[in-house]
Amino acid sequence: MKIRLSHYFSLVAFLLFYSSVPSYAQTPPQRYIVHGVLNLEPTMNHGISAMNKMVRAGCNAVALTVMWDRIYPKADSKGDWAQLDNQINHAINNLHVKLVLRIHLGRHIALTPGFWALEEAVADFKGKPLTYYYDNDHFSFAHQPSIAKAAGFVKEVCQRYKDLQARGQILFISVVNTPQQELGYAYENQQYPNPSYFAVFDHSKWSMLKWKDWAKTKYQTIRTLNSYWGTSYKQFLEVEPYVNWFNTKDSFRGLRGKDWYLFRHQLLKSHVDQMIDAVKSVDPTFNVACEFGGIADNLSLLRGTFAFKNLTEKADIIKTSVDAFQGDGIQADLVISNLRQNQKYYTEIAHFDQSTPESLRNYVDRAIEYGCEVVLLYVDYDNGKDVEKLLPAVQEGVYWMDKPNPPIVFADSMRYRLSQLIDNREAVVEDWRIRSDNGKKKIRIIYEEDLVHDKQVIDNPLPDIPDPGPDPDPDPGPGPVTPPDPPKPPVQEGPNEIPIENFKDYTQQIVVNQPFVFRIPENLYIDPDGYIAYIEITESPNWVNFNKFEFSFYGKAPSLGKTKIKLKIYDNKGASLESVMYIESIPPAIDFELIKADYFDVPIEGWGLLTNNRTLYLEDLPEKLNVLARCNLDSVNFHFELTGPYKFKNISERPPYNLFGEGRGLEFPIGTYTLKANAYQKDTLITFKTVQFTVKYSTDSTQNILTDWLVYPNPFENICNVKLPLEEDYSTLDFVLYTSAGKKIPLKKEQIKLVNNVAYIDLGMMDIIAGSYILEINKAGNSLKRIRVVKI
Repeated sequence: MKIRLSHYFSLVAFLLFYSSVPSYAQTPPQRYIVHGVLNLEPTMNHGISAMNKMVRAGCNAVALTVMWDRIYPKADSKGDWAQLDNQINHAINNLHVKLVLRIHLGRHIALTPGFWALEEAVADFKGKPLTYYYDNDHFSFAHQPSIAKAAGFVKEVCQRYKDLQARGQILFISVVNTPQQELGYAYENQQYPNPSYFAVFDHSKWSMLKWKDWAKTKYQTIRTLNSYWGTSYKQFLEVEPYVNWFNTKDSFRGLRGKDWYLFRHQLLKSHVDQMIDAVKSVDPTFNVACEFGGIADNLSLLRGTFAFKNLTEKADIIKTSVDAFQGDGIQADLVISNLRQNQKYYTEIAHFDQSTPESLRNYVDRAIEYGCEVVLLYVDYDNGKDVEKLLPAVQEGVYWMDKPNPPIVFADSMRYRLSQLIDNREAVVEDWRIRSDNGKKKIRIIYEEDLVHDKQVIDNPLPDIPDPGPDPDPDPGPGPVTPPDPPKPPVQEGPNEIPIENFKDYTQQIVVNQPFVFRIPENLYIDPDGYIAYIEITESPNWVNFNKFEFSFYGKAPSLGKTKIKLKIYDNKGASLESVMYIESIPPAIDFELIKADYFDVPIEGWGLLTNNRTLYLEDLPEKLNVLARCNLDSVNFHFELTGPYKFKNISERPPYNLFGEGRGLEFPIGTYTLKANAYQKDTLITFKTVQFTVKYSTDSTQNILTDWLVYPNPFENICNVKLPLEEDYSTLDFVLYTSAGKKIPLKKEQIKLVNNVAYIDLGMMDIIAGSYILEINKAGNSLKRIRVVKI
């Protein structure tokens, strides 16, 4: 266990000072290191032994989870507060530490009758109730009677311990709901013994009813909704959120997906506000924390917590982890850049969240760097290892307990929007990584939660066209009749402000020689005292068409370039504005993104763009990798070909287009590779991309030295690589393979490619079976080296 020498001298100085100062002169600590008890067991003294050890080590507060289903197992149960009262009494009266209360509104699914019915509980995108992690379930945020019942329990807890608040004993209260004791939507589900899966909530009956009403309020007519979403619903009762079972993040793409995100956000926001109001109604001096598992990590999209600023408008404290899952640190930069005045940032970590005591200690250091005045350290069991694992973290916290917060200095700033996080969190994080030098520098993040503040009702909705039903006259007649253009609004007398153009020279990119359709952005033109009623095109090329009902362009650009479109914008009283926008036709484009190999029903873990001449260092990457191809084309299939120390071909026919296939990947052998991807529409090649990249073990050059005659990988599938000595002239060497029976198989030089003195031997084109072989390298008829290799 490491103890800083500076800690020792600080402790000596403190003791000398303390011995000369009367007790009444002591100042309260600037920081609280809190021992957290999740209350995983119902026994009376659960967590007490661990609590004693953690407080003796220096913790000056205790956090306790208040389990609703333990206090009231049944609707007609008399409240059983014995365990909680015993723990609180021990913490305050025996250990003399402060208190944190976490009120958990989740319940074991067997204990929900009488509190909420199955149809009033959250359900995932498969229609399954939440039963992941201790079979913990919670009510739908769309079911107001359940929210009111939960708020009643929250008030009861606060009322019971109100006197402790008056005595200054309670640091803060939080209200959580997920199986992980977090605030937000659950991100995973399981029907045991089947495997768990990432899931989108909430598809319950009550949520779907409110979703349809929400969509009708925003779009007003089904025709308007279809024009924005690109759907063909006939009535609002049919409207459903988009669901992608195999890539849950895809459920939030496009306008329809963002509407679904915003709807979920508004339900969660209403729940959060009501719980905070419940606490404050008992005593407005209670500090209330919103405890999020993450606000910018890979799971925050499913949690519904990206728009944390809006969610925490009434909260005194934001509590989330300093780092996201990859230790990227963006969450801390994001929170401290966007705290309201007097709002605090706290954090927590459990003994199982990091693999070593040292990493737990480092986490506390990082929390202090970001000004966290409260750090919670969770451990329930005194089993001889869990508490001991946390002790270095406690000691680190004690060292900082009475010291001021280190100054926060931002090295740079960046700006992004909520819609960007939803569309491509990985790109935002990559930008942050570059600016922050992988978290070594702090970055001020100017964060706009644009979707939350966008207009929630569409102006001037399109009128629905009634279905005439079957035609009684079987005669088809002369053909369909094109409806007339909508009427241009006449100029009206009286005061009227003209429409306003929000963005000058707006440009929409399309792909050359590909059909396109796009709608004029809703906020491109606004009217201060009315609404945009009519748009006409006054100048455009003949390949550009315009739908005056839906304010949308469609067509196909015959060549590359930027085309000017002149428009005239009318408000509902006839006032007009002349404007210019541009349609820029660009070539089809492909980008390669490196990702952790995994199934696509989990959030994609991105590792940056795979650009030409990029060097990958295996020590910094996941064990197995895959490559995505992102393209600005629709309805394509990709033909991938990887060559180098490993050779592979694959056809990917649906998004996400990827090299190795879902759930598969490669632990890349070191060397230089070429990756090519051709994008086809049917049998026509539309575009392609080729990059070359290098794989090394480490940024430490001494770790990248290959010993002479090293064969890798061994065993191999198709390509066997041999490191040749620098002094050997490749042109003078011959390569021969011998079977276990002694059969000689000469290898042609066309099968071998030399890169950086490594011979890439491609045996994939030869008809050889799996088994053990001897690879012999000869020079001038003499055997230079014999190596045993295994083909699998």
